[in-house]
Amino acid sequence: MVTGHTIRAQIEGMEFTLFYDYDQLRDGKLSRLTDDGKIDWFRLRMGCVFLEPLRRLFDVSSKAFRELNSDTQQPYTYFGIAAFSVLLNGVEALGSFLPALSSGKGEKRDSFVAFVRTYMTPWDTTVAGTSHTVDYLTDILWRHFRNGIAHSFVIEGGGIDPDADAARYLVQGGYLEIGPNAFFDDFLRAIQVFLGDIGSTHGASFLQRFQEVYPC
Repeated sequence: MVTGHTIRAQIEGMEFTLFYDYDQLRDGKLSRLTDDGKIDWFRLRMGCVFLEPLRRLFDVSSKAFRELNSDTQQPYTYFGIAAFSVLLNGVEALGSFLPALSSGKGEKRDSFVAFVRTYMTPWDTTVAGTSHTVDYLTDILWRHFRNGIAHSFVIEGGGIDPDADAARYLVQGGYLEIGPNAFFDDFLRAIQVFLGDIGSTHGASFLQRFQEVYPC
């Protein structure tokens, strides 16, 4: 059984569950870590609670994928939209640890754009021929995919389709189809670079945001 009490990491001679409520609120251990130790804790936590579970949701050979996506038995199940929503929210969350943009269009949107612009440049582009009122692909992903799913559980003016993976995205009759696996693969590459940068390039902004999110 997986519990919050399970020890999942050893950092600077201390044992950690990688859950903030136990590691800091109960045990006060994050406060005793150096800056490098806090970065290590964050990396390991992201792997545990986000990245590795997400890998299984996108891996067609995994047991999790097979159990959550089935056209061969009732009730029929398709977890692709929910998985893509988790992925897009992860982009926003990680972007909040980067130096802030100041577009005036909203803090959460700016975090999303910051991560894509910095680490997922193939998606930092414009796309013509869609039914949307904007042609900046990152804004479309934010407004009509991320917000559409989060606020009304619908992708507005398009969808996700593995047939679009080879080209990353396709426009068909005004509808934008995003290749979910292509986006996820680009995200995997992006997060590895991001996790390397938080110890160097973006260290100051990361640690400032870390203190806001995980007060210690």
